[in-house]
Order: sequence, then structure tokens, then C-alpha cells
Amino acid sequence: MTTVLFDGPAPVINALCEQLGVRRILDKALRWDKQQCLLSPGQRIVALLINVLLSRQPLYRVQDMFYRMDAEKLFGRGIDWRCLNDDALARSLDKLSEADPEKVYQALVLEVLNTEGVTVDALHADTTSVSVHGEYDLDDDETALNVTFGFSKDKRPDLKQFMYGLGVTKDGVPVIGEVLDGNKADVKWNEDLLKSLPEYLRVEGERPVYVADSSLISKNNLKILEEYHFISRFPRRFELEKQLVSRAWAEGEWDPLGALSDTPDAAQYQVCSFDERLYGHTYHFVVVHSSKLDGRKTKGLERRLDDTEDELGKALEKFEKRRFACAPDAHEAWEEFVKEHGDPHFILDYQVKREQRRKKRDRPGRPPRDYVPEYEEIFRVQTEMRRDSDRIRTEMEKASCFVLISRMPDDEEITDEYILRTYKEQTVVERHFTFIKDPKIVGPVYMKKPQRVEALAYVFLMALLVFSILQRRVRRAMQHEEEPLILHGNVKSFNPTGQRILQLLKHMMVIKMPDGSRQLPDNIPVPERLLRLLGLPGHVFTRIPDT
Repeated sequence: MTTVLFDGPAPVINALCEQLGVRRILDKALRWDKQQCLLSPGQRIVALLINVLLSRQPLYRVQDMFYRMDAEKLFGRGIDWRCLNDDALARSLDKLSEADPEKVYQALVLEVLNTEGVTVDALHADTTSVSVHGEYDLDDDETALNVTFGFSKDKRPDLKQFMYGLGVTKDGVPVIGEVLDGNKADVKWNEDLLKSLPEYLRVEGERPVYVADSSLISKNNLKILEEYHFISRFPRRFELEKQLVSRAWAEGEWDPLGALSDTPDAAQYQVCSFDERLYGHTYHFVVVHSSKLDGRKTKGLERRLDDTEDELGKALEKFEKRRFACAPDAHEAWEEFVKEHGDPHFILDYQVKREQRRKKRDRPGRPPRDYVPEYEEIFRVQTEMRRDSDRIRTEMEKASCFVLISRMPDDEEITDEYILRTYKEQTVVERHFTFIKDPKIVGPVYMKKPQRVEALAYVFLMALLVFSILQRRVRRAMQHEEEPLILHGNVKSFNPTGQRILQLLKHMMVIKMPDGSRQLPDNIPVPERLLRLLGLPGHVFTRIPDT
């Protein structure tokens, strides 16, 4: 019987996992009985990796995804989609949990670093939260992942969560991956990571620059950082941050850097740097001004100005109703009003007006017919309010500034531009968070046990590792190519994303012949160039593995 199977990129992912040693490392680390298992736990977890990278079906629907694929070609003779049921996959997660998934993941990372020749010049670190449904009680296992309430970066404080901690290279390889308790603080994670960083980077001679956001900076962490080179956003909660920004604008000695990317609307940057002491040590501070105003800060300033203008207008209206016996009293009252209500963003002008006012009679009732009214001289204040456009413009400019704090080696190549460029590469870790926080599979996850949640979270990190190597291999190979890669939609690129690369393989299918052999349809060309860029053999779509 001839059967058409829709593999898509699965054979390429499977072959890449084999080259990276994913199955081998998992099978060595996890407890299992070769005599009793049709599929090893490593093969089942590779199946989960393929699911994460392609369709992200919940655990109970993973076998449905493989129903249309050539499971025998992926996992060996005699294997079909029924072997990948949710019970079998859940047991593989249990085995991963028993083996300490963090250590298993780190063993895989070290293998990849060595086989792929990944250098760690800079390590970009950050955390994120993942909201989940369910109770997830710890029971008696205090070592289990604590899925609990904490500061939600998903803005879902009503849901329990766990955390991810990531440390990646500038080309996106996740060197450090940790699944953390839901109430783990960023400052504490940075502290713990810095203390154990040498254990993670057991690569001789490497001393990476540690790059993180402002949650890194605390008195305790800076003490630990005495042994490291680092770059971080300097928190706005420090008064020194405001002083540095004001000093940069006052001195005006900016070094223009221009745009740091080739995009048409890229921001223009200028920097001004100072060496200042903090907690008894000297650090290098770089004040960065961007031509792209920070939208959140400028909108916040606009709201504050509108609120202040409304309150000040009401106060002025009330003040203008007051009357004074003499001009000095009016001037003195105005000075008191400005002290109490004045705002540096508004210019207040006033004039003291002299008026004649009819005096009230001493006696009640209707005045007599021959009554001659008496008048008295009074004084009132006429006011004017307007926004100080120059002051506000300066505040807007300051709002588009941020400060970097660093300690770097004494090297002529370590310029302020290098520090800024290195910090801006922090977006690579933020992009990875979108990969591991897929709402379809992680958001509603409810797997009864925190141990399985933790194991599945590490499977996502393994998938991210494979994904990053796939992207890295193609991008590095394209540096030596003269023709761009033609992507979906006829887009040309020398620097394709991993998702774009997988899209090129989405149409791949294979025909299973009656004799059990495989061949590609005549109208489905083998993507030989892409396979060459990935360093994979051409038979990945047709060859059945021996085991």
C-alpha cells in the first residue's frame, strides 16, 4: 500500500537533534529499561521537541500530530504514532524530573558548546514569568518546583506562575536555562547565578561580559560583580541616575554615534560618559540619548502636565476672587500662592489691579432716599498661566535618556559605542521569551504535578537550544554565500530567523512505497542548499534509522 506522509521540517529537526546528541545524552542521564521500552525516553522527549518546534499541541494531542507523519522514519522501524501517546510522554517527563532536569539540560548545553564551537563573549541574562492554571500543591516534596503567586510579568496576578531564567550568547544560544519558583525575585536570581557562573561556563579561558537589566544592580550584587566584567541598565531609583542625566545635559559634551542598525527608521544615538563612585567603588557610566522618545515616559509626562494644569487652573480661579486692602498685601499673597502651587513646567504671570468698590452700609434694610453711597479702594490679582515649552522640551529630551553602568577591561576597543551595542543586544534574550511562553501549550498547562510542569519547561528550553543552533548554523553559513536565501513570500535574506527557515520545509512530504522504502514526490524538490547550510545529509527525508 502506498501512503503519503506529511513530515514538514520534522526530519530536519530530528537529524539536528541526533547530531547534537540530544537523544544520547537523555538516554544516558535518565533511568529506563531497554528490555521493556519500545522507545527510549530520549526518543520520546525528541518527539516533544519536534512538537514544540512545529505545532505546540498539548500533551494529550501530540500523537495526533505524528499521525500524519512518518514516525517510523523518525524513530525507527516498527514505530508508529500510537507509540507517542500522552501516557508514554508523561512517563518520559517523570523520568526527566527524577534525573534533575537542570543538570540534564546543562550537560546538553556543554555538549552543544563544544560540538558547535560556540564562544561566550557576552552573556545576556534575564527572567520572565509564565502564568498557569491549576493549584499545584507542593505536598511533602519541598524540592519540587513551587508554582505559586508572584510578581507577574504577564500582568496576570490572579494566576499562579513559574519563572524562567535565561542566559544567552549574542547569537542566541541559551547557555544558561533555569526553571524557577514563581516567587523568585530577579535580584536574587542574578545573585545566585553570579555565584555559580563559573560552574556553568566550564570552558577554559572564557570570561564573558555579563549583561542584564536594571534588576541586577544592588549593593550585594555589585560586590559579587567585582570579579566580573558587566554592563547593565542603571536603575532610575538611584539619585545618581538623575544627577548623571542632568550633568550630561548641562555640560553638553555628547559623542554622536548615529544609528546602530540599518533599518530606515532607526534611532540616532549620542552618548556622554563619566566615571563615578558607587558603594565605595568606581564604575563607568554612559548616559545614552535616543532620538526616539520613550513613548511611555512622554505619555506619562503629558498626563502629569494635564493634571497639574487642571489643578493649577482651579487654584488660580479661586485666588483671583480674593480682594486685598493694599497692593503690598496682594503681592505678598501672590508670593505665598506661588510657593504653594507653583510648578517648574508652568510660567505664572500676574498683575495687581486697583478698583473702587461700593462699601456696605452699617445698618440693615433699605437706605434712605437721600443716602450717598461710600466707596473704598481695593486690590485684586489678575493671573496668567502658560506652559514653559523650553523646560518641557528639555524634560522630554531627558525622558529619552537612560544610563548604563559597567566595569570593562582596560582595552582601547572598549568604547562607549561598544558598551551601548553590547547592551542593546539584550533584546536577543527577550525574543527568546516569546518562544518559550507559547500560550497554547504553557499558559493552560495543568499536569497534576509540579514535577511534570518543571520537566516540560525544561523540554521547552531544550527545544529553544535546538532552534537557536538551527538558526545559528544557517546564518553563519550565509556569511560565505553570495546569493541570499529565498524565503516564504519571495523574501530574500542573508540573515533568516529560525522560524523562516522552518517555513521553507513546511511543504515537505514523503511517499511510503509498498516495499517499505521512501521517496519524495516528483514535484517536491529536495532543499539541497538549505541542507548544505545546516550541515545535514540529503537523505534525512527518506532514510529510516537503524535504531
